[in-house]
Amino acid sequence: MSNLQDFNNIYADLAESAYTGKRPNNFPPKSNKNTSQYFNFSKPVTKNIGTEKKPVYQTTQGGTTLPNKGVVYLQPAIKDPDAKNVYTGQGGAVDALAKNMEAKSVFDNTSTGFQSYFVTDTAKPKDATQAYLAIRGSDAASLQNMNDWTGNNLPFAVGSKEMPQAKDATKAMKAVLKELPKNTKLEITGHSLGTMVSVQGVAQLVKDDPSALKRIGKLVLFDGPDCTQSLKKMGLSEDQIKKIGKLVTYYVNPLDIVSMLNRTAPIKEQFGTVQYVVPLDFGTTFDKISAHDFGEFQLDANGNPLVASKDFHPEFLEAGEKLATLESTALKQLKALGLSDSAASTLLSLATSGHPLRKGTEGYAIIAQFQSDYADLIKNTRRQSKNWDTAHIPDLQRQISHATTSGQRISLRAELLDTVAQDAVFQAEDYRSKVKDLVSKAKEDIKQEIQSTREAAYDIAAYLSPYEIDELLNTFQFSDVWSDAIEDETKKAADNYQKEVEQFSATLLKVSQNIQDTDKEKASDFTKNLKNVQQDWGK
Repeated sequence: MSNLQDFNNIYADLAESAYTGKRPNNFPPKSNKNTSQYFNFSKPVTKNIGTEKKPVYQTTQGGTTLPNKGVVYLQPAIKDPDAKNVYTGQGGAVDALAKNMEAKSVFDNTSTGFQSYFVTDTAKPKDATQAYLAIRGSDAASLQNMNDWTGNNLPFAVGSKEMPQAKDATKAMKAVLKELPKNTKLEITGHSLGTMVSVQGVAQLVKDDPSALKRIGKLVLFDGPDCTQSLKKMGLSEDQIKKIGKLVTYYVNPLDIVSMLNRTAPIKEQFGTVQYVVPLDFGTTFDKISAHDFGEFQLDANGNPLVASKDFHPEFLEAGEKLATLESTALKQLKALGLSDSAASTLLSLATSGHPLRKGTEGYAIIAQFQSDYADLIKNTRRQSKNWDTAHIPDLQRQISHATTSGQRISLRAELLDTVAQDAVFQAEDYRSKVKDLVSKAKEDIKQEIQSTREAAYDIAAYLSPYEIDELLNTFQFSDVWSDAIEDETKKAADNYQKEVEQFSATLLKVSQNIQDTDKEKASDFTKNLKNVQQDWGK
């Protein structure tokens, strides 16, 4: 799990907080209160994202560019007027399950997996000038959240179907709008599954009452697929889809499988305004530091995610297009096998979890090829990104020297710092890998040389017994010429070198996000930032 580095984007803050688990701020534990709950995203939060025995502390810095100075209020549940008692009150396991699945409020429905959180800038919704609905996405597939996957994610992925959670979202939106002043618009955010639910929820709201769209503000969505086909299947007209799309902004990771689903059309033809981010790492959706997680978003000085363009890391635009095509091709091939939606969904689920399939499984070759091509795409994109950094650092330096306004210089310097930081990490990773490869190769070469020498000694010692040869070679052992301690020290030194470079790079990124303030403080502020980074890393 990797979290946001700072709280400078209120939409990302709320979308992340909608999840359970080791997030900096968690709405779920406090969402069942009878009164509003206070949160301040301008304050840093330190969280243990490891275990009790092996703690790993991660600090998310407070936001400096947030509306209402980062203060929001999580509102209590609104009772669902349509909720019915589906349990008998007579006890037993079946009755307990039925009671648990009852929809207790418009913000949650255990039977569909829907969860959402109503947040305002004031303690009382009737006084709010800013209001948000944060819709939770799905965690990794498990028995506890299987309804997220089998009932919502996979039917959407395979058939672009309307999801049960979308109906819940529409109900929640209607209830929230009744609580707000008429001139206060409801803004919506979500991540992953939460993006699809948000869009389809608004679509149903518009179908029920076209005038309701005037009460909806921005939809800012993270790491979600294109919803165009699902909206058409819901019966929306091209005009309705276009009107809703004008409110939507997607920030998607071009190296993430979920983000690139249904995105084979050119970016400008996709639903909403689509921005391909420049991710922090080059991981896949399968990795521990996942391409699908919030930690991959790099926020600039204005709180906006760092995005690719034809002039800034265009390799990510190309990577997104390629990944979208790989996914589309794999889905078409699976369907061509004659598999049912259920079987295709199961295979797709295994593929997107990185789970290895057994040879002989129907569709095995398709999934195996997809996973291989996906790994190659990540590797090639990293190489292209490294080449881009090397080529553009001197170019950015020239542009800074010829900039005519302070605004241009600040923007270019921030871009240069981002590029230098990424390039430094590339160099450190490559150095560390090279050192470890050289040490391993030298170790194997020495082992083979000693073995060859010992065999040669036996071959030429015709007048000596095996016992006498062993005595002569007794001091010519691998342990006599190779020090495990030195090997460990060398590898540790390479690890520390990479860590220190990454800390320095993380400091550069922090400076680039606040370059105006840092420029005033100069070196003293950089030193302070470096100490903060080292503290966050547990040094």
